[in-house]
Amino acid sequence: MADSRFLESLDHDIPEKANNYMLSTYSIILEAWRRGLDINIRILKEKSGSIEPYYSISNGNKVHHFSATRGDLVSKEAKELTKNKVTTKQILNKYKVPTPQGKEFEEAATTEEIVSYATEIDYPVVVKPVSGTGGKGVIAGIQNKDELVEALKYVREKLKSPKIILEKYFEGEDYRIYVVDGHVIAALKRIKANIIGNGNETIKELIENKNKYRSQLPSLTNRPIKIDDETKTLIRRAGYTLDSVLPDGELLYIKTKNNVSAGGDSIDITDQLSENIKQIAIDATNCFDSLPHCGIDLMVDEANNKAVIIEINSRAHITQHLFPMEGQARDIPRSLIDFYFPETKNYNRLDSFKMFIDYDYIYDSCISREAAEIRITKKPEGPILLTRYLINGVKLTDQFAARVKRIAYNNQVSGYIKPLNNGDISIIVGGNKNKIGQFKNSLDKYITKFSKKYDIITKKRTTSIPHGFHIHDNKVQDSINEVTSSTNVYMKKYSNLKSDYQQLVRKVAEYEKRERILDITQKQNKQLKKRLKLMESSTSWKITKPIRKLTRKK
Repeated sequence: MADSRFLESLDHDIPEKANNYMLSTYSIILEAWRRGLDINIRILKEKSGSIEPYYSISNGNKVHHFSATRGDLVSKEAKELTKNKVTTKQILNKYKVPTPQGKEFEEAATTEEIVSYATEIDYPVVVKPVSGTGGKGVIAGIQNKDELVEALKYVREKLKSPKIILEKYFEGEDYRIYVVDGHVIAALKRIKANIIGNGNETIKELIENKNKYRSQLPSLTNRPIKIDDETKTLIRRAGYTLDSVLPDGELLYIKTKNNVSAGGDSIDITDQLSENIKQIAIDATNCFDSLPHCGIDLMVDEANNKAVIIEINSRAHITQHLFPMEGQARDIPRSLIDFYFPETKNYNRLDSFKMFIDYDYIYDSCISREAAEIRITKKPEGPILLTRYLINGVKLTDQFAARVKRIAYNNQVSGYIKPLNNGDISIIVGGNKNKIGQFKNSLDKYITKFSKKYDIITKKRTTSIPHGFHIHDNKVQDSINEVTSSTNVYMKKYSNLKSDYQQLVRKVAEYEKRERILDITQKQNKQLKKRLKLMESSTSWKITKPIRKLTRKK
């Protein structure tokens, strides 16, 4: 994505599995990997259905553990305190950091009690669940008793969140500020989903065009503005339909919340932030022991330079700071790794940008449970040379592509091979100069077996490449994947059978100790042992021996 607004460190095709929320983790481990640090990662599918990354970063002497953006220098106490909106508000009040006046109401609290408190602090008010993130269940700007009763019924009954917080509504703009080690690193303004008319296109077309732009940002790939009942209602209230042409320059809000993932705009305002607002955010983090970095949500009265803290998130996603819809991207990953590993600050950034991590492979391997944890192969020592080879006179076959991939692995170079429309083959490789030279020599020797009339043209490559070696021809890759998949299925069956056999052996040993050997267990043991021997002596087992060896190497 060649746009000067965005970070040079992320100026490459972001791996598909690293888009949206996973972008936070990807950007941090990429920064660490480029500095030569050791990384182990697990990606787990939780019982709730959410997919969560956990990883460690080490320099050989010390190790730090992370969950998404939260590192282990954020204490467990700070994590738990900020997780609870009520305790957060109490602590902020204790240290006189501005936060809206409010009160928690337990499940037993009646509607009348809550209405009475609203009258005491005066309308407008806000209702929010005690637990929850992303603005779910938050209803702001409630103007009177009837609206409050309706909001309480929705949150407590429909959303099943009986414990709520009622607080005074603060009129202002929605900000997210990210603080690292007492410094404001990034700040965003979040605006409700909207469109601006041009006098030519319908409202529906304007929404579609905005969604096209959103889909180009790795932070919003699968976060379109949905035309739901809420959107249709707001359009109708404005006197329009989806087929109406919005007048030139007219702004129309089509959602009621400032939620970026639901269609809102993210606008970087780091350079416009006043010193007073910065200090309020920094003061909020200083209220908690061992909270060196976090995301802070504020409502800001820009005209009067005032703000109140709404929420503190110790595990805040940084995707919108990396790829905002408007304004300059902010390099939070660099600040975080500088903080945790200050000794690595002075590394060769430009050289390291020539390669990025194959996050799709890491993600798929973890989710499929092929690996419980992955140790990411270290970045090649620099300086890194990127080279492109154009080959003509050779046909790209399954065998040729697989062999080139093997040559690349053997010579420790990264890159890919792909066919061109004119029938030529393009091979892109990256690594240090010696490794590239060894790869080229091995490639020449192999190609002579395929063709005596061939040409290799060597060219310089400037854009970054993924670590590892890849085949970019669907037919060839599908063929290889099919063989690999069949082998994996076969190996899984063998592994399960062997596991069952070993389990029964242990059971028999236990029964022997207790002098209670069961005939049925012995019979099962013999049957499984026989099946295991048959499989190990089968033709399939012998044929797949080379593939199994290759699989283990990977």
